Amino acid sequence: MPNDKTAVTVKLFGGLRELVGEPSIRVSLPPSATLADLLTKLRHDFPKLYEKLRPGLAKGYLNALVDGRNVQSLDGFDTLLSSDSTIAFLPPIGGG
Repeated sequence: MPNDKTAVTVKLFGGLRELVGEPSIRVSLPPSATLADLLTKLRHDFPKLYEKLRPGLAKGYLNALVDGRNVQSLDGFDTLLSSDSTIAFLPPIGGG
């Protein structure tokens, strides 16, 4: 029987890590899930994390990477996730 779930790893950096107490979490999603679906699941399972993620992503002071690629160069919140994808939420990298 085919696997009817998509299991992804969510990596958290900076203050986001402190909100869940772990550097990464595994999340099960339905097949053909998108980044928006992941955020909906996080809203339910980790509301404090979601409260930081959603506005941070919308306002551009947090980045979301799916398998190392910024979702801004993919399909944004409609980016499809595959089983074993790694999603990283991190602040922008600055330098001088």
